[in-house]
Amino acid sequence: MSITVSKLCANAQANYVMKLIAGKAGLNNYVRWVHLIENADVSPFLHGNEMVFITGVGINSESHLMSFVEELTAKRCSALVINTGKYIKSIPESVKDFCDINSLPLFTVPWEVRLIDITYDFCHRIVTGEEIETALATALRNLIFSPENESGYKPTLERRGYYQAMDYCIGICSIKSTLSEEDMKKAALADMQKVLNTCGKQFSFFFQDKNLVLVCPDCNEQDVRQLLSAFDSILTSRNSDISITCGISPSKQGYKAISDGYRKAVMALRVASLHGSKCTGYSDMGIYKLLVHIKDTSVLHEIYDETLGVLEEFDNTNGTDYMDTLRCYLENDSSVQEVARIMFVHRNTVNYKLRRIKEILGCELNYEDKLRLMLSFFIKEFL
Repeated sequence: MSITVSKLCANAQANYVMKLIAGKAGLNNYVRWVHLIENADVSPFLHGNEMVFITGVGINSESHLMSFVEELTAKRCSALVINTGKYIKSIPESVKDFCDINSLPLFTVPWEVRLIDITYDFCHRIVTGEEIETALATALRNLIFSPENESGYKPTLERRGYYQAMDYCIGICSIKSTLSEEDMKKAALADMQKVLNTCGKQFSFFFQDKNLVLVCPDCNEQDVRQLLSAFDSILTSRNSDISITCGISPSKQGYKAISDGYRKAVMALRVASLHGSKCTGYSDMGIYKLLVHIKDTSVLHEIYDETLGVLEEFDNTNGTDYMDTLRCYLENDSSVQEVARIMFVHRNTVNYKLRRIKEILGCELNYEDKLRLMLSFFIKEFL
């Protein structure tokens, strides 16, 4: 798991007399790195999710310190540690209140404690944690794409608590944004980490083919839906230009379920994107399950060309709307009255169009014809 402020600072009070004085609600913030900064203009140095240390050199007033803290918040820093005693004697209440309101953990460390010792310790633990996460993500990727070699990945997985006997559910998120790909990934990883820190469950997440992949042990589909819903809420609350589409696999036991679940979550994501849905589970895909498992799509093209393809070509040539009329007719239990209401035309007009559709397609629109034509509409969407 990526390291949080709370975990990073678990023994800091005992080891470094480091005391939390405000911003307790932000202790689950993810820490990407540690920086020692004295310049009031912090923008050039920070990318987000850093823990910042300051001695107070150059901070000569309460308003100056407040401006500094406000900028840290704007840069989405994880926490602030102030070396008190020489330049900053005490922390103003206004600064504490601001950190509480904005969930920015604020710590103090006595001047006698050397910041180099703390930052070295914290950086080492962050690097170690990232190495462990990278090893786990690599093992999971290998398991997804080369499941036949699972014995080679098993030791790494078991060291992190991913066992063969567990049930696994996979979620995949496609994230659309006007942000750069790098900034989008940073925001997504940080906010997914927040979900992880608060949900009480263990799961791994990483980017694959520009999609965010979640591997969730001992989770069912509903658990993963809730995780993704929380992630969506957090990420989009601060980034209004971001949209998320998700696909979820069924929950099944064993390492092979990770590889199989990934493929099924990709299929569900495709169907969700097709219908403009926020989230689709593989179990919700219905007839699309049949379509996505057909590897030779030329068969689907043949079926479509032999059925609706003829009618679509007629519409394109003659400026008619027979495709829309037929779809409406099939989706409304073959009710001429309902089609007339939806399409704002007279019943006689609908009956005339249906006669022409039968002539063009050479069918009677009996039960078998309707089934074949409705399948062709699904194929049209899918292709």
